[in-house]
Amino acid sequence: MNNTEDVINRLNLYLSLTRFNYTTQEQLSRLSILRDYYKVMAELPSREKLQTKIQFAEQLSGKLKLPLKVRGVFLTVGRPKAKYYLAEELEAAARNPVNQHFPIMLDHRDKEAGQIVGVVTKIQYNQAGEALNWWGHINDETFARNVIDSVITDVSATVYSSADYSEEYGLTGRDLTFGELSLVCKGADPGNSIEPYDIDTEAYKKANDI
Repeated sequence: MNNTEDVINRLNLYLSLTRFNYTTQEQLSRLSILRDYYKVMAELPSREKLQTKIQFAEQLSGKLKLPLKVRGVFLTVGRPKAKYYLAEELEAAARNPVNQHFPIMLDHRDKEAGQIVGVVTKIQYNQAGEALNWWGHINDETFARNVIDSVITDVSATVYSSADYSEEYGLTGRDLTFGELSLVCKGADPGNSIEPYDIDTEAYKKANDI
């Protein structure tokens, strides 16, 4: 082998080694970039956007016709709290025109107009039950459905009366008038009640899968 061939061989070997070294470094550099990329991605919190549709109970069941007619009992002869209410006073209160129209509210929050959900349109003294029966309607759909579902079954009245004293009953209430009737979880008078009427409740529940 002459000197020219030896130089050419050496040059080819050098170029080959140089290309190999460059290619290897390039591949290692790319692997390093990929490694760093996935390392950063693994440390970042993931985020997905999911869309869903929320429906309220009022939307799931059939359309309720409002107002819902309701009735019940809101005061009986006896002493629900401090005063004793006589049968004659309940009967007189039922005859008073002032007591034939007053609001139905929530939890005696009678200073807030936004808490009015309906109205009492009639009261009548029930001599057999010694109680005041009442009729009215609920305008609010949520509370109307709660009455239909029997999750609200109690009412409580705000009663204004003058104080009197009886040897037989002690402190009594006279000249009764009513400020409002509230939907409550538990009323002071155990005889109080509310229920829907002029509606087939069981058929309604069945039709709306309640």
